[in-house]
Amino acid sequence: MASLKFTAIACNRVSEATDWAADGWAAVAAHCFIALYRPQDPTSRGIIATLRGHTDRVNCVRFLKRGSGLEQRDVALVSGSADRTLRIWRRRDDGRWYTSAILSGHTAAVTCLAVARGRYIPSEQGEELLASAASDGTIRTCVGAAARLVAKLMIPSEDIVNCVQVINVGAKYPMCLAIAYLPNSNVPVLVAGGTDNKITVYVRQNGEFTKTLSLQGHTDWIRSLEIATYTAPPTTSSETDSHFKDGDLVIATGSQDKYIRLWRISDATDGAGAGGDAAEGGNKGRDLVGEMMEALAGAGMEDGAMQLSTKAHVFEVVAGDSKRKYTIMFHALLMGHDDWVHSLNWQPAKSLEVDGQQRYHQPMSLLSASADKSIMAWRPDERSGLWVEQSRVGEIGGSTLGFYGAVFSPDGKVMMGNGYNGAVHLWAETAEDEWTPQIGLSGHFAPVEDLAWDPSGAFLMSTSLDQTTRLYLPWRRGSSTTWHECARPQIHGYDLKCLAFVHKYGFVSGADEKIVRVFEAPATFVSSLRNLTGEVDDEDTVRRSGERPMGASIPALGLSNKAVYEADTALSASTHDDRNRVPFTSATSTPTSLTESLTQPPFEQHLLQHTLWPEVNKLYGHGYEIVSVASSHRGDVVASACKAAKPQHAAIRLWSTRTWKELCAPLAAHALTVTGIVFSPNDERILSVGRDRAWAVFEKCVGEGGEVAYNLVSTNPKAHARIVWSGAWTFDGTLFATGSRDKSVKIWGQNSSKEWLALSTLKFDEGVTAVDFVPWDVYKERGGYMLAVGLENGRVIVYKVTCEGASCSVSKGIELPSEHSHQGSVKRVKWRPRKEDSEGIVMLATCGEDHSVRLFAVK
Repeated sequence: MASLKFTAIACNRVSEATDWAADGWAAVAAHCFIALYRPQDPTSRGIIATLRGHTDRVNCVRFLKRGSGLEQRDVALVSGSADRTLRIWRRRDDGRWYTSAILSGHTAAVTCLAVARGRYIPSEQGEELLASAASDGTIRTCVGAAARLVAKLMIPSEDIVNCVQVINVGAKYPMCLAIAYLPNSNVPVLVAGGTDNKITVYVRQNGEFTKTLSLQGHTDWIRSLEIATYTAPPTTSSETDSHFKDGDLVIATGSQDKYIRLWRISDATDGAGAGGDAAEGGNKGRDLVGEMMEALAGAGMEDGAMQLSTKAHVFEVVAGDSKRKYTIMFHALLMGHDDWVHSLNWQPAKSLEVDGQQRYHQPMSLLSASADKSIMAWRPDERSGLWVEQSRVGEIGGSTLGFYGAVFSPDGKVMMGNGYNGAVHLWAETAEDEWTPQIGLSGHFAPVEDLAWDPSGAFLMSTSLDQTTRLYLPWRRGSSTTWHECARPQIHGYDLKCLAFVHKYGFVSGADEKIVRVFEAPATFVSSLRNLTGEVDDEDTVRRSGERPMGASIPALGLSNKAVYEADTALSASTHDDRNRVPFTSATSTPTSLTESLTQPPFEQHLLQHTLWPEVNKLYGHGYEIVSVASSHRGDVVASACKAAKPQHAAIRLWSTRTWKELCAPLAAHALTVTGIVFSPNDERILSVGRDRAWAVFEKCVGEGGEVAYNLVSTNPKAHARIVWSGAWTFDGTLFATGSRDKSVKIWGQNSSKEWLALSTLKFDEGVTAVDFVPWDVYKERGGYMLAVGLENGRVIVYKVTCEGASCSVSKGIELPSEHSHQGSVKRVKWRPRKEDSEGIVMLATCGEDHSVRLFAVK
């Protein structure tokens, strides 16, 4: 059996990538998955599951609600993707999710979706209304109903979903949608905002949505649109309350013009509603529009740059047997952001006790996320009714481009935002309008090319095409242990391809450049590792840690991590001046930030700037981009290879870690790129595999003067019929395995003549991309080897390999759960090089082109 212990993956760079259900579950769009986790979990467990189904990037997620008032509940999850489909997900009683419906019809990527929001969401006959928009210039509205199957028996029920209308909007396509029901009626209204800078209102009559109004005001693309139902407080306590009636719809729109606009829809059947003259009557003696125009002029805005109108637009609908009139009117302009407003979110409704009874209450609190690196909470002032910024959170420094989205928790006490680098940020309200950062999520936002355990198995490191190297370790406190990203040793300017540990606190990495770079851990990481894991190093390591630099920094326009020593931080502290720094601008490490040891996993801002490892050396010699690196188990030799189209470039270069010079002449055996290099457990042999479908084995030899070299002893130019992606040695070095695109894994062993022959062949339905043996005798007296195999379709399978003499048998052990498997090729599988506390448990780390790093406990 196998269980998922940890998943690291970035949130997608889209405005509708997150949503938070009333029961505490949060959905996060992560590449082609939907990651589910509980942000307010006191154990900070992180991602619990990833819903697999979409084949391309997920662009929007929304929880589907049903019910009226306090009886509203989340019944499903809806997602839209660049694969042109929407999926409806429902949860069974055992907690597992399944796809209940797949909605197709769009001819381009789905960009946004909308489900009904507000105090009243009718659900006659169990039907739900949803709408989606795509870059094909259409809006599709659908009505779905769940089939009446027995969910308690865990039988997946399928939703019957019908597309009832296709609205063609032409070349200017929508970027955000919202659905609600008009006040005092069962008539749904669909509001769309898009690249035409207009807000378009559609009202459903006779089963179809018809265009009713087009509202102008924004001067750039509209990025976000949210609707809430206004609920009157027990007593009129502010100027805002005189502008609204109970049941009015409040629409918030955010745009690339940096502004947020609020609109209201009121029932005007019995009078003028809460707009026009009524609003003027509540503000006699004050020219609000004049004051606003003066404020805009003071802000440097010229005439024509903005439209402010208090005109009440009237429209009529048929609701049942009667006709009702409604007005829609501009209410407020919110100015505060300095860049695009990407997303808006109303604080969820809550229960409010009035006269001993619980009633539905919608707080007038709005959350906005912007590219100016800030998230703001807005509320109307209690006295004047003017909307003002109550709280602001965000990032300072780093090379990010702000936030794409933000949502409130169900109780309104936590904010969750997703940023440019894919991190999910959390802030909790510790006092009134005081927000404190909390542990969130982070991960790669591009394919993960390689991963490696440090030699002691204390932590894991991965490298990706997102140009970062990330380090994960277990955070132990009391009886709880959870895994987190705790350092970002390398933030590069080239896509990173490979890495290998030289020793516990040193590694080498290769990227799309001709240089192999060498890194050493700073002193702050050594102490942080001890604080977080509780593991203590030997005396020699502790003594030498005092000689390490405190941290590293990247000079402007530089690629190398420059070491920062304690003397440098002292000098910097004496000359540091913060007086000219403005909020939310670029910042480097502060004088004291590099000297602080971690006692809990760091936040994204700290990871970006304060956890780099100093670069201590560069290795030159390759003519093309580095593809693979490896290190001996003793840490005295590093091997590297680069892209090659000719045999002279396909050589493997060996480097001495004592002098960081080439150890011997390059090892020549391949005709094309070497895709993998592996040292045997005793470092006496090197196995290499390549694109030329061959493998080669080199043996160590020591000259009379003590010089070390490796000589070619065996090669098989026709080992496989396609590219060989990976190779691995058994723990005793007597066998090795190779995995190829020809959909096979071959086990190789020596005969009595010392020739390497194929002892067994495993066939698969997909190409093999990664193999690895457990690095110790896991079966003990029973004998055998445990082999993990990763495939092109994301599956990871574990086998038991048993050999007697020249014969070798392979039996399938387990396959990692399909719901936790990768989507696309598995790039690397690596067993943890240490035994776990629990008997029979082995930890397996995997990574893939789906941007994820996963850690499994295999029994």
